[in-house]
Amino acid sequence: MQRVTVTVPAPVPAPVPVPRAPAAGPARTAPLTAVLSVAAAAVLVLATVLGASGGAPWRTSAFALLLAAVVVAAEHRPAGVRPGARGDLLPVAWGFLVALTALGPLSLALLVRAVPSLVRDVRRGAPVPALLARTATAVTGVLVCRLVLDAVLGTPLSAAPALDAPQQWPAVLLAGAAGLLAETLARSAARRVVGQGPHRRRLRAGTASGPLLTLAVVASAPVVAVSAEGGASLLLLVCVPLGVLVVNGALARHHERRALVDELTGLPNREALLRATARALRPTGRPGAGPGLLVVDLDHFKDVNDTLGHPVGDALLREVAERLLARAPRDAVVARLGGDEFALLVADGTSAEALAGAVVNEMSRPLRVGELQVLLPASVGVALAPEHGSTASALLQSADVALYQAKEVRGRACTYAGRREVHSVERLRLLGDLGRAVDRGELFVQYQPQVDPATGRLVGVEALVRWNHPDLGAVAPDRFIPLAEQSGLVGRITSLVLDVAVGELALWRAEGFRPTLSVNLSARLLGDADLPSRVEQVLQRHGVEASALVLEVTETGIVSDPERAGAVVRRLRALGCSVAVDDFGTGQCSLTYLTDLEVDELKIDRSFVTGMTTDRARGVIVRSTVQMGRDLGLRVVAEGVEDARTQQVLAALGCHVAQGTHVGAPVSARRLLERLRAQEPAVGAAALPPPARAPLPLEG
Repeated sequence: MQRVTVTVPAPVPAPVPVPRAPAAGPARTAPLTAVLSVAAAAVLVLATVLGASGGAPWRTSAFALLLAAVVVAAEHRPAGVRPGARGDLLPVAWGFLVALTALGPLSLALLVRAVPSLVRDVRRGAPVPALLARTATAVTGVLVCRLVLDAVLGTPLSAAPALDAPQQWPAVLLAGAAGLLAETLARSAARRVVGQGPHRRRLRAGTASGPLLTLAVVASAPVVAVSAEGGASLLLLVCVPLGVLVVNGALARHHERRALVDELTGLPNREALLRATARALRPTGRPGAGPGLLVVDLDHFKDVNDTLGHPVGDALLREVAERLLARAPRDAVVARLGGDEFALLVADGTSAEALAGAVVNEMSRPLRVGELQVLLPASVGVALAPEHGSTASALLQSADVALYQAKEVRGRACTYAGRREVHSVERLRLLGDLGRAVDRGELFVQYQPQVDPATGRLVGVEALVRWNHPDLGAVAPDRFIPLAEQSGLVGRITSLVLDVAVGELALWRAEGFRPTLSVNLSARLLGDADLPSRVEQVLQRHGVEASALVLEVTETGIVSDPERAGAVVRRLRALGCSVAVDDFGTGQCSLTYLTDLEVDELKIDRSFVTGMTTDRARGVIVRSTVQMGRDLGLRVVAEGVEDARTQQVLAALGCHVAQGTHVGAPVSARRLLERLRAQEPAVGAAALPPPARAPLPLEG
């Protein structure tokens, strides 16, 4: 028989536009940046002039410098904040800075607040407009703090107030809180002015210790100020317990945040994503759709990781994280769920499907790690609230279900469809029972006859698994076979069917009957490199020639991973088994793909065969497929033969094998043996008819 191969190119989706947050252009930012720059310079000059003439003698001494040194040292890196996560929103030295603002020269307080921020931005390579804007915002809090303090106490800006009465302490507390709030608001405005838009935070999950640490820092201002009035010894004495309090709070916050962050990529982890999703699902009172959730899985990442090593795999995952961050809208949450799975939460679900297409397209481009270029296409599952889930866990579950559908044909995006729900209570019960059914012997095999349509003689059988549930009775295959595929039980079930069916085939052959045996292979099994070895062991155990076995694969299984499927199919054929493409015409294999993958048989799907004698379009499809198969040297099997007229037309067309309820319903092994014995003579001694290349009657 001539070999024919099928190769399936992976589809590359077209780019999908995704709405992005508009960036402020240079024309809009230039005037505001200039204003901020002039204002910052004026503030620093004015503060220096005014501060030089004010303040008690001790405030310009080593004590003031000591206080300033504490501020600068603490400002070098804000405690409790991951670099790049929240900037310097909460400096631990704010209490010391407020005390310095109240007691020392204002210019000194402005400088120690501005310089650390400026140094950090320069080291990070920030552009000049950003440097100017951030420097201005850094001193805003100090200036507001001093203005509020002077307004409450009634002292001029040029003179430092004297804090010698407990009644003045609330004024310090109020000034510190006002300054911190002013700096926070100014920083948010500055980000928009320099064209950054809202600051993207990789972790959108608050921690309980954050507000407590903020309160402790602000409340420390009066204590530090009063201690500074009492001299250096008292100030140093107060620094110890206050430092312990702040550090402990910062460490607690740091640990809480680490529990919500993926160590490898710095993205939020699964728990952080669930918290963010729960917040996004809270009623807002605004009309419109709820949030959308995307789950992204990298196809073949395990193969790359095993081949190139974990360091390269980790680098690839970090690169994927950066790509997803760049592709996602600024208000989206990008998380890593674990392994090679990521998730994106978008506030407006209407853009989720467009974003999913864009992610698939983005991941169709090779990833670069050093000198290597690696192609890791992605499959994406999409779930939209509230129709696909009203809780965070339900929405994530729906997205996982949609992802499974997408991975059936890899490198695409699928939106959750309720009719495909695989996690209902009933299905979960069946899933649990199915695992036990394999061990309890509740599964059994029936055999559907395959006949020569011209003679009606039985030339083969297809093994079909059935389930007799102890409580539910007969469970339809279309209910439990998908569960087996989704749960990973399909491998055990296929091994069971192979062993039982090949054992029955050995008994039939011992009596002189030689029908072929067809067994279905799940798409998942085509990626199992050990499958050919297991098939060979079963054949050897029962003493059956490999030529008697036909293994049926679906078009979906071929398309999902053509390279690996091709390798498994070639090894199966090397054993001597035949390989059939099942349900031909319903999947994604086109006629142009019949070039590389070695197959022996085409099974025309029942949707075309049933009604072919009354529906002209179906008739044309069947006639064309039969002729194509014969010309290519393939055996052609027609499923769904429900009446005598269909069998007659198939015989006239030259179809090799017919299968359906008209030629025989699925029966037990004993009933099938009776049918074989009833044929005259031992017809089973005739194998399947060889494919022919004779001209076909196109009408009939």
